[in-house]
Amino acid sequence: MEQRPEPIRTSVDLNVEKLLQRFADNEHLVVRNIHKEEGSPLASIVYLSVLIDEKRLNQQIIRKISEDLRLQNGSAEDTIMESIHSLGEIKVLPQIDAAVSMISDAGILIFVEGHSKAYGINLPGYETRSIEEPKLELNVRGPREGFTEDLQKNLGLVYRRLKTSELKSKAYLIGKQSQTSLILLYLENKVDGAVLKELKSRIESINMDVVSDSAEIEEWIQDSTFSPFPQILNTERPDRVVSALNRGKIAIMMDGTPIALITPTTFFELLHPSEDQFERFYFANFMRAIRMITLFISLFGPSLYIALTTFHLEMIPTPLMMTFLSTKAGIPFPSYVEAFLMEIAFEVLRDASLRLPRIAGQSVSIVGALIIGEAAVQSGIVSRPMVIVVAMTGIASFTIPSFNTAIALRMLRFPLMLLAATSGVFGLSMGMFAIILHLCSLRSCGVLFLDPVESASWRNSLKKYFLLPVRYRRISRVKKHE
Repeated sequence: MEQRPEPIRTSVDLNVEKLLQRFADNEHLVVRNIHKEEGSPLASIVYLSVLIDEKRLNQQIIRKISEDLRLQNGSAEDTIMESIHSLGEIKVLPQIDAAVSMISDAGILIFVEGHSKAYGINLPGYETRSIEEPKLELNVRGPREGFTEDLQKNLGLVYRRLKTSELKSKAYLIGKQSQTSLILLYLENKVDGAVLKELKSRIESINMDVVSDSAEIEEWIQDSTFSPFPQILNTERPDRVVSALNRGKIAIMMDGTPIALITPTTFFELLHPSEDQFERFYFANFMRAIRMITLFISLFGPSLYIALTTFHLEMIPTPLMMTFLSTKAGIPFPSYVEAFLMEIAFEVLRDASLRLPRIAGQSVSIVGALIIGEAAVQSGIVSRPMVIVVAMTGIASFTIPSFNTAIALRMLRFPLMLLAATSGVFGLSMGMFAIILHLCSLRSCGVLFLDPVESASWRNSLKKYFLLPVRYRRISRVKKHE
């Protein structure tokens, strides 16, 4: 049997006592009483001192109520009520649970004697990071603003760019303990109703105690939990969110994180950075073609080298084959062992450079790679062509704009190398077929993950991959596939 919510009482002392019980052993809870004369308080203000701006509380609220009481014409309770309603945006809370949530969300509560409701005012006083250029998605040309951990600031950045009544928002509180604010943003005239309904049902099904970052939301609402590929795009750029909303996407923004989620997402959108829309269309398309090439190099480079040098030497031109064979002389390991050693060393250096301070990290990644590569060649552990192949593969992976997608490609590289070492080009082909089959089976909030490829019209497919001049662009809505 569900427990009925506890209402606010007309007695200030009883309400304060209930809150003291809820916040027992919390030394930051402050109760400030307002008296006209000696006796029971006319009103009480309750808040958590670490969350609210006490300077504003003293100067704008307590001083205002005190001055009005000093100059009162009617009863003290009526004077306090008039003062409260003159303070600005007031939330009327009829239940204790709502009052507790208000205090926990950087607000103050005012109880007035004889009134069976509490009055809440948001008064956050904690420090937030100022708006800065994004750290991960750097652009040569375009806006320099990035999201922060403050949800209200982030919403302001989006609303400033979309001055239309079609921009809608839906608010949620997720996390039983954290009560984290989450907002869905979409353009009503662009979004597909079935996709929106599906996403809302997934968010409403979230059942967690504490939600600390949008990565947890992403993992909860994605279609395929065990797929290595990300099915939701994440970004820290407001201009990218606005562009996605204009294409019928839905943005998910959460308090406490500078990363916004965009869904539904297709595979090719993960390969297109926001910078493309700020460059001339022919240069943007040229770079998109280059990224497709580097995508294949990043995924299949070492595997193809292993397959050719182990099973299919006849496929290599004779002068190049003789060069490979001469460099392999004296190397004690087969090609796939060389590749595994070098790839693991590369990943270790990459991870070490992320954990160290920024200046030291860059030195470790560059100097470490040079020293280890040269020492491995000089000592006869690996051949020079293998060092070149691994280096080119690593550089190619850096061209993938989506960090999550680059991680997926790096992980898949190892089983593909194993297939190439055991079955040659045939095993590599089977691995490639399995990856394509898996991508075809994926969906993002009901939308096909390879939507441009699987579209009925080839013209539609090209429009979704290649960037047309601005005057010829036609935005087509994403639609859920049954």
